[in-house]
Amino acid sequence: MEIKQEHKALLKSMGLKQEDFEHFDGQFVRYEFDEDKGVRLYDPYYRTSYDEYIDADGWSAWSSEKDTFMSNILKDARRKAEESEQRSPKPSGDEITQALKKKFGKKVTSDSQE
Repeated sequence: MEIKQEHKALLKSMGLKQEDFEHFDGQFVRYEFDEDKGVRLYDPYYRTSYDEYIDADGWSAWSSEKDTFMSNILKDARRKAEESEQRSPKPSGDEITQALKKKFGKKVTSDSQE
């Protein structure tokens, strides 16, 4: 599928990379342009590096909307997960072994000692 240079700039502003343009086949990955709204991407199977929300109909938001809803959610979720991970102490190997012995009541051995 042919992509005009000025449209490539708009698509790149949405987060696409140069190599993503190879995926534009006019069927499963394509775009449309509107003079007022800019461009929007049709990529229902996320074949490109576009990481924002793609609606159930396969279309992204228009470039003029500067949609960052998904990346904002993911940033917060990633940050909260990292904070939680830092607060939670990780058990040592001995603690895991003791917990398994307590739970199963048998001698715990590695898989290689059968």
